[in-house]
Amino acid sequence: AGTMPEDYLPELKAILGTALQRSPDVVAREVERLAYEARVDIANSARLPQVGGNFNYGTTETATASNTNARTRDDGFFYNFGVSQALFHWGALKNQTAAARLSLLVHDRSYALAYRELSVMLRKAYLGLIAEKAAVREGRETLRLVERDVAVAHAKMESGSISTAALEGEKLRLREAGLVFDRLRENFTVNCRRFGRLAGLPAWSEDQVPAEIPAPKYSESLTTAMAATLLRDNAKSTLEYEIYDLKIREAVYRQKIEAVRLFPKFDANAAYNLENTTNVDGNAVAQRAVTRQAISIAGSWRIFDGFATRGAKREALAAKRVLEHRLASDLDQLLQTAQTLERALKLDAEQLALGEIRHGMAIEGRRRIAEEVGFGNRPKGEIERAELGVLQAETKNLEARAAF
Repeated sequence: AGTMPEDYLPELKAILGTALQRSPDVVAREVERLAYEARVDIANSARLPQVGGNFNYGTTETATASNTNARTRDDGFFYNFGVSQALFHWGALKNQTAAARLSLLVHDRSYALAYRELSVMLRKAYLGLIAEKAAVREGRETLRLVERDVAVAHAKMESGSISTAALEGEKLRLREAGLVFDRLRENFTVNCRRFGRLAGLPAWSEDQVPAEIPAPKYSESLTTAMAATLLRDNAKSTLEYEIYDLKIREAVYRQKIEAVRLFPKFDANAAYNLENTTNVDGNAVAQRAVTRQAISIAGSWRIFDGFATRGAKREALAAKRVLEHRLASDLDQLLQTAQTLERALKLDAEQLALGEIRHGMAIEGRRRIAEEVGFGNRPKGEIERAELGVLQAETKNLEARAAF
């Protein structure tokens, strides 16, 4: 708390909150979650009673082949309905539901990870835009000073103080400064639009970019403590670890499901039928509607499936081992990245301090030049150049603050 960009720039906190609701990437993840919730229902359905039936209304005429003139006819509404309930599948159905729930949890953690990554992108982009805005200010001032130099060069050429070639050199410098400024301004405009789309704010404009980044504070003790905590628990507090842990647990359930594919399964069934029956006695045929009720416990046993189960078990085991290997590899990379960031942050803090010093020196230099101009020791144009130096130092300082 108190160390994030939004703690220094409160308007960024509102942008991050809006992105959680409106960003296209986040919205797509939320829609995906509905699909994962549906898969949990689908997986759990195998453990619940299954009810079904069919019905028909019609007329049936029946006769023996030896006496087709003696026909019997029956018509009416006939139906049959049944209920089935899985009794014992060696835990496969329960594990199937558990695996689906874990898959949903994985998606939730992935959703949180995606929002975290989006937040990092938005923070970087927002701070980068502030630095770009300062660069545009600097470019505009540089262009203005070069335009003034060209006007002075024109006057000098007319008075014969400089040659035409010198004037053309100044004009070339003006074109170059104009190109640099146009490129800076165009990149700034494009990046503002990109930021607005990423944050789900299509109406976001360049005017909403702040002109300053407050000076951040560096706490080496806090940075060291956070890195030490991460290393001590081997990154188990991270979203990355949680995601892999859930995936591995899901893979274990998949193994258990495949392990019982060839075991006998037992189900309970109940049925009620109203059907048309036909009885033949010699050349006489009789039809009548008959009701039938049945309750049973049935078993099924696939004894051999051509080694498909063996392949499925090996595939499930391989999937689990792949996840375990990726967990170890990615966590090792994550810990190395954290240590690298800890060292980089210290260097960024030093760069930040140097930037502050340079900025202060530029301001002091401008003050001294203003005094000299006031005494008549320097031309007034030197003040404008000193102002440009302050802008340049300010741009570098903001870039250092953004990086930190």
